[in-house]
Amino acid sequence: MGTRKRQRFFSDLWNIKYLHRFQWTHLSERLAYEQTVLQQRLRAEVSQAKRETNFYLNNVEKSTHLEHLRRKRQRDGQQVEEKTWDFTQRQTEEEIQKKKKKKKDSITQKHLNKAHLLQLESQSNISLLAKIFNSNQSE
Repeated sequence: MGTRKRQRFFSDLWNIKYLHRFQWTHLSERLAYEQTVLQQRLRAEVSQAKRETNFYLNNVEKSTHLEHLRRKRQRDGQQVEEKTWDFTQRQTEEEIQKKKKKKKDSITQKHLNKAHLLQLESQSNISLLAKIFNSNQSE
């Protein structure tokens, strides 16, 4: 790198690979692109944080307003309804597997019951079949 012995980088060597049709603008374009992507990501994060903050502040204002109305109604002697959160929690994987197994067992039980009924019906037909086929053998 350096041409004189007194220069700081005289003993350093450059190891540069020649890239066919590569221009310096390609590198600068890439750096500029990465910089714009970074700026966009930061802008998106900041806007998301602003949205979350505004949502929180709006809910705080709404809750204070509702609390004020509740106190006013209590003071006037009106009935105050307490809001409750009604939600169902998602099933765990274990609960889902139990439900599937129970459903599968009920289906197999239905098939077994149906097979048992068919067997009982065929039992009643055995005497009839025996009469028919035994009568042919006796003749």
